[in-house]
Amino acid sequence: MKSSREQGFTLLELVGVMAVIATIGALAAPRIIDAIEDARVTALVMQVSDLKANVAGFYADTGRWPRHIPTHPDTRYRQLLHNDAGANVQISGWQGPYLESELNNPIVDGGYVDLMATSSTQYACDLDADGAMDGAFYIYRIDGVDMEIGRKVSNLMDKDGHLLTGNNAWNKAGRVKTYSGGNNTILIVCLAKI
Repeated sequence: MKSSREQGFTLLELVGVMAVIATIGALAAPRIIDAIEDARVTALVMQVSDLKANVAGFYADTGRWPRHIPTHPDTRYRQLLHNDAGANVQISGWQGPYLESELNNPIVDGGYVDLMATSSTQYACDLDADGAMDGAFYIYRIDGVDMEIGRKVSNLMDKDGHLLTGNNAWNKAGRVKTYSGGNNTILIVCLAKI
């Protein structure tokens, strides 16, 4: 006959095992979260590279910059996938679709994204780092991107994300910048100067 000691674990032993598991989890969780964030940043940078080629192809075919808002129900605002200039008019020279699948926000699931040509200084980039915005751009806007992710994207694309002096100096020049848009931070990537 076995004694009661041999039949199971004591409460103290179970608490000890749970404490070890909790400690391992606490040490691993930040690394897992960082790895997921880094994968999303890498996906964004790869998406930007593809978009530059797709948009350049659209421009070469049509002589105009496409407007593309994936969440917009009107196909004239999704021109990389649909030949629609609005008012039942097709885009002359359109050879698309220019995307294999609909564009999505790689940082925030279901988050807003927009591709557009603009001369707004809010969206302009300072490519030559002289402190002045460099005119009109074709931009990729991605909502819900915090400053740390913006810095990581900038470091990969502009090689300046390590610059944290002078009030986030990386955010002042190059193709990547962030700004506060209401309740979230918006990342702007200048794909082409127009």
